[in-house]
Amino acid sequence: MTQWKKKRSKSLVANPAKGIVGAKYLVAGIGLLLLMGLTHIYPQSTTTKLSLKQALPLPLPKDWQSWTFKRFKTEFQCYHRPSSAFELYSVEDFQMMRDTYIQYVDRSYKFDDPVPPTEGYSLHVKGTPQPYHAKKQHVADGGQRGLYASRDIHKGELVHNGTKSDVSFPNANAYRQFMFGLPKREMGCDVTEWTWTQQQGENGPLKLMTGFTISILINEGWTDEDVNVLPESDVSPLFYATRDIQKGEELLTTYETLYSADLDAVGLMWK
Repeated sequence: MTQWKKKRSKSLVANPAKGIVGAKYLVAGIGLLLLMGLTHIYPQSTTTKLSLKQALPLPLPKDWQSWTFKRFKTEFQCYHRPSSAFELYSVEDFQMMRDTYIQYVDRSYKFDDPVPPTEGYSLHVKGTPQPYHAKKQHVADGGQRGLYASRDIHKGELVHNGTKSDVSFPNANAYRQFMFGLPKREMGCDVTEWTWTQQQGENGPLKLMTGFTISILINEGWTDEDVNVLPESDVSPLFYATRDIQKGEELLTTYETLYSADLDAVGLMWK
C-alpha cells in the first residue's frame, strides 16, 4: 500500500541588481509550493490517487473521520497491485508498523516477545517460534505470500495463538489515525488485506483487528479439502491442525470463521 521531496530553490536575490525581480519570483515560487502541498495533503476528490511509495505520515485530511475502508484502498492505490508489491516484511518493516500502533493507538502497548516478527512469536516456550515460516510464491504461481510448515505438524496440534500476535483498535477513528500515520503507503495497502473484525470472547465486543508478525500471512483454502488449520470456535484465537500436515506444505484456513470483516458494525464502513 515517489517520496515527498521539495526541490531546493536557487537563490534569486544573490545579485543586488536582480533583487527586486528575484524577490517576485521567490514569492511566486513559495506560493506555488504551498498550493502544491495543500493539493497533495487534501485531495480534491475521492478518486485522487496517492503514490504507492509516498512518504508518510501526512497531516490528517479535513474529512479523515469519514474515510471508509474502500476509500483507503482507492486513495492508497491498493487495487490491482503487481506481484512485486507483495514482498516479505523485514524486522524493520514490522517495527515501523508497531511503532505507528504505539504512537497513534496505544502508547502503553509492549511488543516484547523475544522471537522476531519475521519468525512469528513465542507459541509455547518463550523464545521458541511456531512451526511454520513465511515464503513468497514464484510469480508464475501468483507471487502471493503465505505460511509453510517448517516441520511435520500432527493433527490436533496448536499451530497459532492469536492472543500472542493480534492487536485490536478501540474504535474506527483509531484505525484511521493508524492508517494515516504509517510511514509507507504499501503498508497501508497490506493492512487493508490484514484487517478483520473479531468478537472478544463469547459475550465480548466486536473489535477491529490486525497483526504485526508473519502469522498474518495465512491464506484461505479454495476448498474444504485444502483447509488444514482452523480455530477452535468462531470466537477463539487458537488455531489447530485439522489433519497431519507435512513439512513444506502450505497452511490454509477459512476466513468465514474468525477472519470475517463486519466493518459497518464497528463504524469504519465498507464504502
